Amino acid sequence: MHHHHQFRPIFQCMSAPSVVLLPDAPKFTIVAANDCYLDIVNTPEKELIGKGIFEAFPENPEDRLSKGVENLRNSLMNVVDTKAPDTMPLQKYDIPIRNPSGFKVKYATIQNIPIKDEHNKITHILHSIEDVTVLKKIEASLESEKQRFNELYDQAPSCMGRLKGPDYVYELANPLYLELIGVKEVIGKTVKEVLPELEAQGIFEYLDKVYKTGETVAADEMLVKFDQNGNGKLTDRYLNYIYQANRDHEGVIDGILFFATDVTELVEARKKIEESESRYKELIQNLPVATYSCNLEGTLLFYNKAAVTLWGKEPDIGKKWCGSWKIYSKDGKPLPVDLWPVAIAAKKSNNINYKEIIVERPNGQKRNVRPYPVPFTNDSGEMTEVVSVLIDITESKKAEKIISESEKKYRQIVETAQEGIWLIDKENKTTFVNNKLCEILEYTRNEMMGKNIFYFMDEEARQLAISLMENKNEGYSDKLQFKYISKSGKEVWTHISTNPLFDEEGAYKGSLAMVTDISAQKITDEKLKSLNKKLADQNEEKEKRTKELRISNRKLIKTNRELDRFVYSVSHDLRSPLTSVLGLISIIEEDSKEPETLEQVKMIHNSITRLDGFIKNILSYSQNNRMDLEIQQIPIAKAIHEIVDSVRNIKMAAGISFQIDIDDRLPFHSDRKRFNTILENLISNAIKYHTTKASGRYLKISGTSTKKELTLCIADNGMGIDPNYHDKIFNMFYRLPGKTEGSGLGLYIVKEAIEKLQGSIEIQSEIGEGTTFSIKLKNLKP
Repeated sequence: MHHHHQFRPIFQCMSAPSVVLLPDAPKFTIVAANDCYLDIVNTPEKELIGKGIFEAFPENPEDRLSKGVENLRNSLMNVVDTKAPDTMPLQKYDIPIRNPSGFKVKYATIQNIPIKDEHNKITHILHSIEDVTVLKKIEASLESEKQRFNELYDQAPSCMGRLKGPDYVYELANPLYLELIGVKEVIGKTVKEVLPELEAQGIFEYLDKVYKTGETVAADEMLVKFDQNGNGKLTDRYLNYIYQANRDHEGVIDGILFFATDVTELVEARKKIEESESRYKELIQNLPVATYSCNLEGTLLFYNKAAVTLWGKEPDIGKKWCGSWKIYSKDGKPLPVDLWPVAIAAKKSNNINYKEIIVERPNGQKRNVRPYPVPFTNDSGEMTEVVSVLIDITESKKAEKIISESEKKYRQIVETAQEGIWLIDKENKTTFVNNKLCEILEYTRNEMMGKNIFYFMDEEARQLAISLMENKNEGYSDKLQFKYISKSGKEVWTHISTNPLFDEEGAYKGSLAMVTDISAQKITDEKLKSLNKKLADQNEEKEKRTKELRISNRKLIKTNRELDRFVYSVSHDLRSPLTSVLGLISIIEEDSKEPETLEQVKMIHNSITRLDGFIKNILSYSQNNRMDLEIQQIPIAKAIHEIVDSVRNIKMAAGISFQIDIDDRLPFHSDRKRFNTILENLISNAIKYHTTKASGRYLKISGTSTKKELTLCIADNGMGIDPNYHDKIFNMFYRLPGKTEGSGLGLYIVKEAIEKLQGSIEIQSEIGEGTTFSIKLKNLKP
C-alpha cells in the first residue's frame, strides 16, 4: 500500500479490528494492524509486522476439529483469484498467547476485502474481524443453564407446573406432580377434567382468586384428597403449596404457576409424635410416682398429681428445686437448699449420694423418699433442665427392685392406666399384663402369664391374628377392633393398638399392645344405627318440604316477572300523556305574555321534564332486567360522538369542551342499547353537575378496546363528589345531600347495565376537583 501512512489515522479509527495484508500468497504478510485488532490478539504491533498471518497465528495443535486456519487460507486465496471481497461465516480460530504459552479460544466473523490500484491490481488485502467470543460463550452458558433448568424441573424434589387461561389448562407439570396425582397425561387438559375431585374441596376458589386479583395464595400442610387410582377412593395428602399469577409480556395475568411439596409423611409423623407426647404427659400425670422438673435456676416447670400428694400441697410460687416443705438427710439432719438432690444435679455434679431423703409436709408429717434426679440435655449437648422422680419408700424400702429390669418396665407401664396393657415375647407368649387387662378378660395375672395370645381367641379371631402377626417382624404397627373371649366365655370387643419391640441389634423380641374395652360402645353403635334410620326418615320428610318450597319459589318468580311487565307497561303508557302536556305547555309559552304565567308554566315544564326522566329511568331499569342481551359489533367512537352531539347544544352544556380520544381498532361486541344507556347517563350527569363558575370546563372521554375488554374513562373538572358518598351513589334512589334534581336511579341503572355486560365501574372524585369514572366491559364477541 503506497503511502499507506496517509490513511493510517482513518485505518485506526475503524471500529472493526483489522489488519492489512500483502497479497503474497501463501504467506500473506502483515503490514499494518489497528489498535482494536491488537487489543483482541493481545500482541504488540512490532511482533506482527513482517510476519505472515499464519506464522503469527498458527493452528492450535490441540484442536483437531476446528478448520479456522484452513478456511481463512481458502478465503484469502479466493480474494486473490477473484479480486472480489470474501465474507466468512462464524469461525473458531484460537489465538496464541505468549505468557504463559498456549492458545485462547476465539469466535469471529471475518471479511477479506481486496485493495486495488488504478490498474485493477491487488496491492493489499484488508482483513477485518468481528469478535463474537463473548456472545458465543453467553449462548453456550444459556444453553447450559437451559439444560440445567430442564434437569432441575424434571428432578425437582417439589411438584411444579403452569396452568393457562381462566379454565386452568395444564401447560407444564413435572414428573413428581404427575406421581402425586396418579395421572400420566395432563398437558392440554383442564384441572377440572383431570382432577374433578378438587372442586368440592374449594381448590378452584383459590385458583380464581389468584387469576382475578394476582395475589399469591399459599398454605402449609393443607389436606387435599386425590383419586390417585381413578376408582373414586380418595387418598389424603398434606401439601405445602403456592399458587402464583403468571403474566404475559404486557403484564396481563394469563395463567397460574403452582408449586407444591408433599409433606404427608412429615405431618403424619408429627401427629404420631404429638399423640405420643400427649400420651406420655398423660401417663406421667397419672403415674403413682411423684415426678417433677426444674430449670437450671431451680424454677419448677412441671409436677404431677403424685408429687402434690407426696408434698402434701401445691408448691408455693417461687419455690425452688422442690415442692417439699423441708428436706432432711437420711439421719434426720436438715439439708440446705443448695444440697437438695435436684440442685446438685443442676450443677452437673456427679456427687449425688442421696439414696434416701426425708421430706416434710406442711402438717409436719415426714415421708421417706428415694430421689432420682436426671439431667436433660438438648441436641447440642447442653443441659436444659433436671427431671426428678421421687419414690415414696415410707411403707416399703425395696431398693433392689428399683434398679432391676422391672424398674425400667414399671416406669413405662402404668398400673393405673385406663387401658389394658399386654406384653408378649417373640413366641407370642404373655410376659406382662396390667390389672385393667385382667379386669377386661376376667383372668388373674397369674392365669394369663406365660399363655399364648391365641388362648384368648376363638377360631375366627385366631386366623385374623395369625395374618397380622406376620407383619410384626417387619416393624408394622396396627390399630383395629378385635374380639377376645373372656374367662366366662363372653365376647369382649376391644380397640387394640399394637407396636413391635426390637432389641438393640434390631431383632424382633415381642410386642406391646394397648387394649380398650369397647363392648359398651358396640351396644351404643347398634342404638346409633337405629337412630340413624329415624334420621333418614326425617331427612326424607325434609326433602318433601324442600320440594314444596321449590314450587312456591317458581310461583314467586312468575309473579316477579308479571310485576316487571306491569311496571314496563305502566311506565310506557305514562309517557304519552306527559308528552301531550309538554306540547300544551309549549303553546302557552308561545301565546302568553304574562310574566307570572310564564314563570308558573316554566315550573310545570321542569316538573314534567323531571317526571319524564324518572319514567325513562324506570323503563331503562325494566328493560335491563327484562330483555336478553343482543350482542353486536359497536363502533365505539361513532356511538360516543352521537351521544355527545345529542347533548352538546343543551343549555347546561354551554362552555364545556368535549374531548374524545377512542382507540377502537380492535372490534368490540356488546349490547348496543345498554352501552348507550351507560354513556348517556354518565355524560348527562357530568354536564348536569358541572360547575358554571370555573374556566376551562371540560369533559374528557377516552378508551381502548382489546380482544378481551373495552376500557373507558369519563373525566370532568366539575364540582366533584365527597369520597364519603362513593359507596352510596350507585344505590337505588340515592341522591347526594343538597342535590334535589334527578330520580336517584341514573347511576343505579348504569351499574346494573354494566354488571349485565360483565363489566365493572370505579369512581375517583374529590370535592372541587372533578370526577372520573373508569369502566371495563368484557368483549362479548360470539
